[in-house]
Amino acid sequence: MIERAVNFERLRGMRCGSCKYEWQAHDEWLDRFHQADEACPECRTDCQVEERPDFWVVQDDSLYDDSKVRDVYWYHTSTHANWPDRTFDPTARLTDETKQRFQDIGTDGRSLERWAQGQKTKALHLGTYEAAIENMLRRMSDQDSADDQFYLYRVRLSPNAAIVPGVHKEPTDWVGDVQLAKVCAPGLNTFRYVNTHEDPSSVSLAVTPDAIQAVQGIPIPLAIDAAHPWISAATARLLEAASLPAPQPKTALERMRRTAPSALSDEARKLEAEVADTLPLGLRHRLHAHFDAASLTTNPGAFPMKLTGLAQLVRDPLAALDLLDAEPWRDV
Repeated sequence: MIERAVNFERLRGMRCGSCKYEWQAHDEWLDRFHQADEACPECRTDCQVEERPDFWVVQDDSLYDDSKVRDVYWYHTSTHANWPDRTFDPTARLTDETKQRFQDIGTDGRSLERWAQGQKTKALHLGTYEAAIENMLRRMSDQDSADDQFYLYRVRLSPNAAIVPGVHKEPTDWVGDVQLAKVCAPGLNTFRYVNTHEDPSSVSLAVTPDAIQAVQGIPIPLAIDAAHPWISAATARLLEAASLPAPQPKTALERMRRTAPSALSDEARKLEAEVADTLPLGLRHRLHAHFDAASLTTNPGAFPMKLTGLAQLVRDPLAALDLLDAEPWRDV
Protein backbone atom coordinates (compact mmCIF):
# COMPACT_ATOMS: atom_id res chain seq x y z
CA MET A 1 0.00 0.00 0.00
CA ILE A 2 1.16 3.53 -0.80
CA GLU A 3 1.10 6.43 1.66
CA ARG A 4 1.08 9.61 -0.40
CA ALA A 5 3.20 12.58 0.67
CA VAL A 6 1.11 15.19 2.49
CA ASN A 7 1.42 18.76 1.20
CA PHE A 8 -1.23 21.35 2.05
CA GLU A 9 0.55 23.96 -0.08
CA ARG A 10 0.95 22.11 -3.36
CA LEU A 11 0.06 23.72 -6.67
CA ARG A 12 -3.59 23.28 -7.72
CA GLY A 13 -4.65 21.98 -11.10
CA MET A 14 -6.95 24.38 -12.96
CA ARG A 15 -8.99 24.11 -16.15
CA CYS A 16 -10.76 26.98 -17.86
CA GLY A 17 -14.43 26.35 -18.48
CA SER A 18 -14.32 28.60 -21.53
CA CYS A 19 -11.19 27.64 -23.53
CA LYS A 20 -10.31 24.38 -21.66
CA TYR A 21 -6.73 25.56 -21.07
CA GLU A 22 -5.09 23.74 -18.12
CA TRP A 23 -2.41 25.03 -15.76
CA GLN A 24 -1.34 24.93 -12.09
CA ALA A 25 -1.80 27.72 -9.55
CA HIS A 26 -0.59 28.52 -6.03
CA ASP A 27 -2.70 29.79 -3.13
CA GLU A 28 -1.75 33.46 -3.62
CA TRP A 29 -2.86 33.35 -7.28
CA LEU A 30 -6.13 31.67 -6.28
CA ASP A 31 -6.77 34.33 -3.63
CA ARG A 32 -6.36 37.06 -6.29
CA PHE A 33 -8.46 35.05 -8.77
CA HIS A 34 -11.41 34.82 -6.36
CA GLN A 35 -11.24 38.61 -6.05
CA ALA A 36 -11.37 38.94 -9.88
CA ASP A 37 -7.78 40.19 -9.97
CA GLU A 38 -6.53 37.18 -11.96
CA ALA A 39 -7.95 35.26 -14.92
CA CYS A 40 -7.27 32.32 -17.25
CA PRO A 41 -3.74 32.82 -18.62
CA GLU A 42 -4.95 31.84 -22.09
CA CYS A 43 -8.32 33.56 -22.69
CA ARG A 44 -8.57 35.87 -19.63
CA THR A 45 -11.89 34.42 -18.40
CA ASP A 46 -12.24 35.39 -14.72
CA CYS A 47 -14.30 34.12 -11.77
CA GLN A 48 -17.38 36.19 -12.54
CA VAL A 49 -18.88 34.11 -15.37
CA GLU A 50 -20.43 30.64 -15.56
CA GLU A 51 -17.58 29.33 -17.75
CA ARG A 52 -15.00 30.42 -15.17
CA PRO A 53 -11.85 28.39 -14.51
CA ASP A 54 -12.22 25.73 -11.82
CA PHE A 55 -10.12 23.06 -10.16
CA TRP A 56 -9.18 19.98 -12.15
CA VAL A 57 -6.90 16.97 -11.69
CA VAL A 58 -3.47 17.42 -13.29
CA GLN A 59 -2.95 15.13 -16.25
CA ASP A 60 -0.01 13.23 -14.75
CA ASP A 61 -1.90 12.25 -11.57
CA SER A 62 -1.44 8.49 -11.18
CA LEU A 63 -5.05 8.10 -9.99
CA TYR A 64 -6.28 8.45 -13.56
CA ASP A 65 -5.06 4.83 -13.74
CA ASP A 66 -7.82 2.50 -12.47
CA SER A 67 -5.27 -0.01 -11.23
CA LYS A 68 -3.67 2.52 -8.82
CA VAL A 69 -6.84 3.41 -6.92
CA ARG A 70 -6.82 0.28 -4.73
CA ASP A 71 -3.08 0.63 -4.00
CA VAL A 72 -3.18 3.88 -1.99
CA TYR A 73 -4.53 4.76 1.44
CA TRP A 74 -7.62 6.97 1.53
CA TYR A 75 -8.87 9.16 4.39
CA HIS A 76 -12.11 10.31 5.97
CA THR A 77 -13.11 12.41 9.00
CA SER A 78 -16.32 11.75 10.90
CA THR A 79 -18.03 12.43 14.21
CA HIS A 80 -18.93 8.71 14.40
CA ALA A 81 -16.64 6.63 16.59
CA ASN A 82 -17.39 3.45 14.65
CA TRP A 83 -17.39 4.71 11.06
CA PRO A 84 -18.51 3.18 8.75
CA ASP A 85 -21.22 1.57 10.82
CA ARG A 86 -23.52 -0.73 8.87
CA THR A 87 -26.06 -0.57 11.72
CA PHE A 88 -26.11 3.26 11.65
CA ASP A 89 -29.57 4.69 12.38
CA PRO A 90 -29.83 8.18 10.82
CA THR A 91 -32.96 8.95 12.84
CA ALA A 92 -31.23 8.44 16.21
CA ARG A 93 -30.16 12.09 16.51
CA LEU A 94 -33.49 13.55 15.42
CA THR A 95 -35.77 15.09 18.01
CA ASP A 96 -39.35 13.90 18.36
CA GLU A 97 -40.45 17.23 16.87
CA THR A 98 -38.31 16.73 13.77
CA LYS A 99 -39.57 13.17 13.34
CA GLN A 100 -43.14 14.44 13.55
CA ARG A 101 -42.43 17.03 10.86
CA PHE A 102 -41.28 14.24 8.58
CA GLN A 103 -44.46 12.33 9.29
CA ASP A 104 -46.53 15.40 8.42
CA ILE A 105 -44.97 15.53 4.94
CA GLY A 106 -46.93 13.66 2.28
CA THR A 107 -49.96 11.47 2.75
CA ASP A 108 -48.62 7.96 3.31
CA GLY A 109 -46.73 8.62 6.57
CA ARG A 110 -43.50 7.15 5.18
CA SER A 111 -41.48 10.35 4.64
CA LEU A 112 -39.19 9.65 7.60
CA GLU A 113 -38.64 6.07 6.44
CA ARG A 114 -37.73 7.24 2.91
CA TRP A 115 -35.35 9.90 4.25
CA ALA A 116 -33.64 7.37 6.52
CA GLN A 117 -33.26 4.91 3.65
CA GLY A 118 -31.71 7.63 1.50
CA GLN A 119 -29.23 8.42 4.27
CA LYS A 120 -28.29 4.74 4.58
CA THR A 121 -27.72 4.31 0.84
CA LYS A 122 -25.87 7.55 0.11
CA ALA A 123 -22.22 7.24 -0.85
CA LEU A 124 -19.33 7.55 1.60
CA HIS A 125 -16.67 10.11 0.68
CA LEU A 126 -12.96 9.29 0.78
CA GLY A 127 -10.04 11.51 -0.17
CA THR A 128 -6.50 12.52 0.58
CA TYR A 129 -5.32 13.17 4.13
CA GLU A 130 -5.46 16.88 3.30
CA ALA A 131 -9.04 16.66 2.05
CA ALA A 132 -10.15 14.80 5.19
CA ILE A 133 -8.65 17.42 7.51
CA GLU A 134 -10.04 20.30 5.45
CA ASN A 135 -13.47 18.67 5.50
CA MET A 136 -13.39 18.58 9.30
CA LEU A 137 -12.29 22.23 9.50
CA ARG A 138 -15.07 23.22 7.07
CA ARG A 139 -17.68 21.40 9.16
CA MET A 140 -16.39 23.05 12.32
CA SER A 141 -16.55 26.53 10.80
CA ASP A 142 -19.66 26.24 8.60
CA GLN A 143 -21.89 23.59 10.18
CA ASP A 144 -21.84 24.29 13.93
CA SER A 145 -19.67 21.23 14.55
CA ALA A 146 -16.91 23.01 16.47
CA ASP A 147 -17.88 21.22 19.71
CA ASP A 148 -18.16 17.75 18.17
CA GLN A 149 -15.61 14.99 18.71
CA PHE A 150 -14.05 14.09 15.37
CA TYR A 151 -12.18 10.98 14.27
CA LEU A 152 -9.64 10.58 11.48
CA TYR A 153 -9.86 7.33 9.52
CA ARG A 154 -7.34 5.73 7.20
CA VAL A 155 -9.09 3.51 4.67
CA ARG A 156 -7.97 0.47 2.69
CA LEU A 157 -10.14 -0.34 -0.31
CA SER A 158 -11.26 -3.87 -1.03
CA PRO A 159 -9.33 -5.68 -3.78
CA ASN A 160 -12.77 -6.24 -5.32
CA ALA A 161 -13.74 -2.55 -5.39
CA ALA A 162 -15.39 -2.01 -8.78
CA ILE A 163 -14.29 1.34 -10.20
CA VAL A 164 -16.15 3.55 -12.66
CA PRO A 165 -13.74 4.44 -15.49
CA GLY A 166 -12.40 7.99 -15.58
CA VAL A 167 -12.30 11.00 -13.25
CA HIS A 168 -15.47 13.10 -13.22
CA LYS A 169 -17.01 16.25 -11.85
CA GLU A 170 -18.30 15.93 -8.29
CA PRO A 171 -21.84 14.45 -8.49
CA THR A 172 -23.17 15.76 -5.16
CA ASP A 173 -26.59 17.30 -4.66
CA TRP A 174 -27.24 20.61 -2.89
CA VAL A 175 -26.52 19.09 0.54
CA GLY A 176 -23.40 17.23 -0.59
CA ASP A 177 -24.94 13.75 -0.87
CA VAL A 178 -24.34 11.23 -3.65
CA GLN A 179 -26.56 8.31 -4.58
CA LEU A 180 -24.19 6.03 -6.50
CA ALA A 181 -27.06 4.28 -8.26
CA LYS A 182 -27.60 7.53 -10.18
CA VAL A 183 -24.01 7.79 -11.46
CA CYS A 184 -22.75 4.18 -11.54
CA ALA A 185 -23.73 1.25 -13.71
CA PRO A 186 -24.95 -1.84 -11.81
CA GLY A 187 -22.11 -3.69 -10.10
CA LEU A 188 -19.84 -0.62 -9.73
CA ASN A 189 -19.24 0.87 -6.29
CA THR A 190 -16.33 3.34 -6.58
CA PHE A 191 -16.69 6.70 -8.34
CA ARG A 192 -13.72 9.08 -8.78
CA TYR A 193 -14.34 12.82 -8.84
CA VAL A 194 -12.42 16.07 -8.70
CA ASN A 195 -12.67 17.57 -5.23
CA THR A 196 -13.20 21.32 -5.64
CA HIS A 197 -13.84 22.06 -1.95
CA GLU A 198 -11.17 20.28 0.12
CA ASP A 199 -7.60 19.77 -1.10
CA PRO A 200 -8.85 21.29 -4.36
CA SER A 201 -7.93 19.48 -7.60
CA SER A 202 -7.26 16.22 -5.77
CA VAL A 203 -9.07 12.98 -6.60
CA SER A 204 -11.73 11.90 -4.10
CA LEU A 205 -13.98 8.86 -4.09
CA ALA A 206 -17.68 8.25 -3.58
CA VAL A 207 -18.09 4.62 -2.53
CA THR A 208 -20.47 2.15 -0.96
CA PRO A 209 -19.38 0.33 2.23
CA ASP A 210 -18.76 -2.79 0.12
CA ALA A 211 -15.82 -0.99 -1.52
CA ILE A 212 -14.04 -0.67 1.84
CA GLN A 213 -12.00 -3.54 3.25
CA ALA A 214 -10.73 -2.10 6.56
CA VAL A 215 -10.10 1.13 8.49
CA GLN A 216 -7.86 2.52 11.22
CA GLY A 217 -9.04 5.44 13.33
CA ILE A 218 -7.88 7.97 15.93
CA PRO A 219 -9.67 10.79 17.79
CA ILE A 220 -8.69 14.29 16.74
CA PRO A 221 -7.52 17.04 17.35
CA LEU A 222 -4.11 15.74 18.38
CA ALA A 223 -3.32 15.74 22.11
CA ILE A 224 -1.07 18.63 23.15
CA ASP A 225 1.12 18.92 26.25
CA ALA A 226 -0.41 21.51 28.59
CA ALA A 227 3.10 22.46 29.71
CA HIS A 228 4.10 23.66 26.23
CA PRO A 229 5.31 27.29 26.53
CA TRP A 230 2.75 28.69 24.07
CA ILE A 231 -0.10 26.83 25.80
CA SER A 232 0.99 28.22 29.18
CA ALA A 233 1.27 31.75 27.81
CA ALA A 234 -2.06 31.57 25.98
CA THR A 235 -3.79 30.22 29.09
CA ALA A 236 -2.37 33.07 31.16
CA ARG A 237 -3.68 35.57 28.59
CA LEU A 238 -7.17 34.11 28.81
CA LEU A 239 -7.18 34.12 32.61
CA GLU A 240 -6.03 37.74 32.67
CA ALA A 241 -8.66 38.75 30.11
CA ALA A 242 -11.36 37.08 32.21
CA SER A 243 -10.69 39.62 34.95
CA LEU A 244 -10.98 42.67 32.68
CA PRO A 245 -14.13 44.68 31.88
CA ALA A 246 -15.53 44.64 28.35
CA PRO A 247 -13.67 47.04 26.03
CA GLN A 248 -15.40 50.37 25.44
CA PRO A 249 -16.94 50.73 21.94
CA LYS A 250 -14.79 52.83 19.61
CA THR A 251 -16.93 53.08 16.47
CA ALA A 252 -20.56 53.90 15.73
CA LEU A 253 -21.19 50.30 14.72
CA GLU A 254 -19.74 49.00 17.98
CA ARG A 255 -21.87 51.45 19.95
CA MET A 256 -25.00 50.17 18.16
CA ARG A 257 -24.43 46.62 19.37
CA ARG A 258 -26.71 45.57 22.19
CA THR A 259 -24.07 43.34 23.71
CA ALA A 260 -20.39 44.16 23.46
CA PRO A 261 -17.91 41.29 23.21
CA SER A 262 -16.09 40.64 26.45
CA ALA A 263 -12.36 41.07 26.88
CA LEU A 264 -12.20 37.29 27.29
CA SER A 265 -13.93 36.53 23.98
CA ASP A 266 -11.75 39.13 22.24
CA GLU A 267 -8.64 37.43 23.58
CA ALA A 268 -9.88 34.03 22.45
CA ARG A 269 -10.40 35.38 18.91
CA LYS A 270 -6.89 36.86 18.94
CA LEU A 271 -5.44 33.48 19.89
CA GLU A 272 -7.44 31.82 17.14
CA ALA A 273 -6.15 34.34 14.58
CA GLU A 274 -2.56 33.87 15.72
CA VAL A 275 -2.75 30.12 15.24
CA ALA A 276 -4.61 30.50 11.92
CA ASP A 277 -1.78 32.70 10.62
CA THR A 278 0.61 29.74 10.98
CA LEU A 279 -1.45 27.70 8.49
CA PRO A 280 -1.28 27.78 4.68
CA LEU A 281 -3.15 30.73 3.17
CA GLY A 282 -6.01 28.64 1.84
CA LEU A 283 -6.82 27.20 5.27
CA ARG A 284 -6.61 30.24 7.53
CA HIS A 285 -10.29 31.16 7.21
CA ARG A 286 -11.28 27.60 8.17
CA LEU A 287 -9.87 27.55 11.71
CA HIS A 288 -12.76 28.11 14.11
CA ALA A 289 -12.66 26.35 17.47
CA HIS A 290 -15.61 27.16 19.69
CA PHE A 291 -14.51 28.96 22.86
CA ASP A 292 -16.33 27.89 26.01
CA ALA A 293 -15.72 30.45 28.73
CA ALA A 294 -16.95 28.01 31.39
CA SER A 295 -13.99 25.73 30.65
CA LEU A 296 -11.64 28.29 32.24
CA THR A 297 -12.72 27.08 35.66
CA THR A 298 -12.35 23.37 34.91
CA ASN A 299 -9.60 23.23 32.25
CA PRO A 300 -8.07 26.66 31.56
CA GLY A 301 -5.77 25.37 28.82
CA ALA A 302 -8.50 23.52 26.88
CA PHE A 303 -9.01 26.17 24.19
CA PRO A 304 -5.31 26.81 23.40
CA MET A 305 -4.68 23.04 23.35
CA LYS A 306 -7.59 22.49 20.97
CA LEU A 307 -6.36 25.24 18.64
CA THR A 308 -2.84 23.82 18.63
CA GLY A 309 -4.09 20.24 18.23
CA LEU A 310 -6.06 21.27 15.15
CA ALA A 311 -3.16 23.21 13.67
CA GLN A 312 -0.77 20.30 14.27
CA LEU A 313 -2.87 18.10 11.99
CA VAL A 314 -1.77 20.48 9.23
CA ARG A 315 1.70 21.46 10.42
CA ASP A 316 2.80 17.98 11.52
CA PRO A 317 0.76 15.37 9.63
CA LEU A 318 3.36 12.68 10.38
CA ALA A 319 2.30 12.82 14.04
CA ALA A 320 -1.22 11.80 13.04
CA LEU A 321 0.02 9.16 10.60
CA ASP A 322 2.27 7.66 13.29
CA LEU A 323 -0.71 7.38 15.63
CA LEU A 324 -2.70 5.64 12.91
CA ASP A 325 0.21 3.24 12.31
CA ALA A 326 -0.13 2.11 15.93
CA GLU A 327 -3.84 1.32 15.56
CA PRO A 328 -5.14 -2.13 14.52
CA TRP A 329 -7.07 -2.47 11.29
CA ARG A 330 -10.81 -3.00 11.71
CA ASP A 331 -12.59 -4.98 9.01
CA VAL A 332 -15.72 -3.30 7.66
